[in-house]
Amino acid sequence: MRSDRKRVLYYPDRRQDLYYGERYGLHAERGIVDFALEAGWVLTSVSDHGGHLAPALLPAAASRFEGIITLTPQPGSIIGKLIKSAAVPIVDLFDAEGEINLPKVLTDERAIGRVGADHLINQGIEHLAYFKADESKETLTRARGFEEQVKSRGRNLHRFDLAAAGLSVLDRSADRERVPWLADQLLRVPRPLGVMIQNDTLYWHIIEACTLASLHIPSDIAVISVGNIESLCELSEPTLTSVNPNHYLLGYEAAGVLDQLMNGASAPDAPLYVPPGHVEIRESTDIYAVHDETLRAVLQFMRENYQDPLLSVQDIVKASGKSRRHLYSIFEHDWQRPIADTLAELRVQESKRLLATTHLKLHAVAVQSGFSSASRMSRAFSKYVGVTPGNFRLENSPAAGLAKALLSH
Repeated sequence: MRSDRKRVLYYPDRRQDLYYGERYGLHAERGIVDFALEAGWVLTSVSDHGGHLAPALLPAAASRFEGIITLTPQPGSIIGKLIKSAAVPIVDLFDAEGEINLPKVLTDERAIGRVGADHLINQGIEHLAYFKADESKETLTRARGFEEQVKSRGRNLHRFDLAAAGLSVLDRSADRERVPWLADQLLRVPRPLGVMIQNDTLYWHIIEACTLASLHIPSDIAVISVGNIESLCELSEPTLTSVNPNHYLLGYEAAGVLDQLMNGASAPDAPLYVPPGHVEIRESTDIYAVHDETLRAVLQFMRENYQDPLLSVQDIVKASGKSRRHLYSIFEHDWQRPIADTLAELRVQESKRLLATTHLKLHAVAVQSGFSSASRMSRAFSKYVGVTPGNFRLENSPAAGLAKALLSH
């Protein structure tokens, strides 16, 4: 057995992880494990699957490890005592202010809020709301990003704030009151309404409130969430559109930063942020909220057929049954984007998803996204994303910029 293998401890604070399990959980741990395998670490992962703490994890044994990855611990907890007594590099995955100040690698919650707002706005929705269930720093930051983006794009902002109404999800005595309150709020605002909820576990509140208020998802209320938990998103009815928070990359990059620290690099002065992944589009936002029936039908036709590389603007005009001039005028006045740009954006969105989640070669990504060639996809990326497809994949894959940023610090 190699004697030079680094020994690393991964210890999430269960008090945090149980409530925010969808945020870290197995995806972040998988990222840490994959980096550990590549780096040859000896990794002790304490995910607390019902077992007892081993003696090796007691504060007296802090010298056993050369590095630790954790969630912001309470000073009096076992992991808090361990960290206080450990003279080794530590990386924290949780954005909370505590008595123990640690280098942090964090999910970019503000960017997640912006991504959610953009998706709803791109469906043509004019009225948008953030459904906030608690006052955690993560929630407030995500809501701020959402609200900033709604305002910057000139849409109408509404707020559904359970905590402000005295109905926080952390207050179990208010369980019976939340759905009726939310149903009443949904009936008070203009529709169609786009709602971003802070995580997938809250979707049932929206479903039940819509049922109580005789509203429909997505025609009355379009919903986007965060977490992309398949067991919640795929099995709900309607299925739930959700932002992938990139927790795998969070874990992988945190491990990369820890590796650099264990090799002598200086700790960063500020947190390092991991960008969100793609939006997994499902039935809850399957709507184009536009008044013109022709425009709505054409947009739906484009969504259903954009992956055909042979689909052209001429084909779209022909399918609409309208003249080119008339259809161009509708897009200009009611959609504010040309037909060609709308088609290209659909294809770019799909190619971004494939680049971030598969190992397909660029040509295969291009064809499956509706581009006739990799070069056409590259030109579209330059115009709409500002980077090449290769660079986008690099920036949204493990071992992307965070460890490099630490090295250059």
